[in-house]
This record gives sequence, C-alpha cells and structure tokens, in this order.
Amino acid sequence: MNLLRQRTRKGFTLIELLVVIAIIAVLIGLLLPAVQKVRSAAARMSSTNNLKQMGVAAHSYHDVKATLPSNGSNNQNDSRTWCWNFQMLPNIEQGNMFTAVPTNGYTANTALPAAPVKTYLCPARGRSGIVNGGNSIPAGQVPLTDYAINWNSFVNDNTTRVSMSQITNANGTSNTILIGEKAMDPNLYSPGNASNWDEGIYTGGYGGTGRGDNRIYRDKVGVDFGNTWGSPFEAGCPFLMTDGSVRMISYGASGGASFTNALNWKNTTPIDTSNW
Repeated sequence: MNLLRQRTRKGFTLIELLVVIAIIAVLIGLLLPAVQKVRSAAARMSSTNNLKQMGVAAHSYHDVKATLPSNGSNNQNDSRTWCWNFQMLPNIEQGNMFTAVPTNGYTANTALPAAPVKTYLCPARGRSGIVNGGNSIPAGQVPLTDYAINWNSFVNDNTTRVSMSQITNANGTSNTILIGEKAMDPNLYSPGNASNWDEGIYTGGYGGTGRGDNRIYRDKVGVDFGNTWGSPFEAGCPFLMTDGSVRMISYGASGGASFTNALNWKNTTPIDTSNW
C-alpha cells in the first residue's frame, strides 16, 4: 500500500501540455488584435495632438505676422521664402533650429540643423524624420514632414499670405482646411533622398510640404501619393481646420463636394509680404 502511494506520478502528461499550449495560443490570438487597435488609437491620438499643436503655432504666427503661413517657394538664397513648416519652427519651440539657418547667403556647404521635428511626424509611420538632400533641397541631411498645407487656399509662393479675417466664405474658418496628413507608400517611409512629393522642410513651393488634390487614400504599397492626402489609420485622415479644430475625414469623402469646398476657398486679395 505504501509502495503504491510512493509511485503517485508528478507533473503533466504530453496531452495536458499540448492543451495548455493551445489555450495560450488562442488567448494570444484574441489579444493581438485588441493590442493593435489600442496602439493604432494611441498613434491616431498622437497625430491629432500634432495637428492641434500646429494649429496653435499657426495662430501664434498669425498673432505676430497678421497672416497665416504659406507653402513658400524654393529660393535657397532667402530662407524667409521657405515652406510653412520652416516658417512656424519658432512657434513649435524649435526657435534654435530656425535661427541656425542663415536668412540669406546660403551655400551648399552651409551646415544646417539635421534633427527630426517630432511634431511634423506621424507616429504610426515610424519614420526617422531625416533624409539625405535631393535635387530640390539643400545638400546634406534635412528634416521631413508627414503633414502638408492646403496650397489651394494658402498660396504656394513666397510673396503673399492670407489672414484669417479674409476667410469670409460660407464655410468660414471652421470648414476651411489648413493642414492635413499626406498620403504615403509604406515602401517610401524611409526614402533615400527627399524628392517626388516628399521634399524636406528647407525649401518651399514643393509637394513634399503641400497638397491640393481632393483624393484621400489609406497608406498602402503602390498608392498614388502624389498631391493626395492620406494616413495609415483605418478610420480616415486627420485634418486641421483653420480655426484650430481637428477632424478625422473618412476615405469615402474623397472627391465629395463638402471636402472639395473645404479645400478650395480662394483668397482674392492676398497680402503682399515681399518687403518683410
């Protein structure tokens, strides 16, 4: 009797172990989609916060200049003409980067700050935010942006600007798009150089920092990202309205009258800034 008690087995059988492993695998399978949704929601919220910061920066810029920024033009001899991202650097606590760039007299050998600007990067894409210079921007490494200004309404040149008081159309500032996220091909999240609708912020007038088409695409390989809006988010693409509010606009709104109207407010009397 004592011998039988001493031989009582300890541990698990192979079948029991396989059952436990199967249960764990099922639980992981159930948890992964939930974790991915939480991560996506967090990234979407972070991107929305980026746009809100840009909205505050644009309004701060307007308080000083009495105009909103524009997409500028590619004049390497005058950094004041560069894009909205560069113009607003002091307003997003990047004043040191802004003042490190010479106002004029820039040459290809001038050392420019090469740090990524977190506010200008969509967290869901995980881009480095830095790229080697392309043929449309200064040489060396330059910061990139995942966001673009609406160049239909906020002019694509360096001599004119728009003030908020001029936006007196039926939509008003709350329904006029200022900035949105630009469409991207995931294969180009880490481009070799800045070109082809993804130029850096040390330039102006290019599609890397501006968009105007009324199409919105979700990021995917082979997507037509030239001049189009988009994001990696399932729910749609985030946009900053001129009044500072942020909206998620669905991909189904692409080409619709409401979205087109929000993009195509035209300023008939832009403010001359050629003497700034």
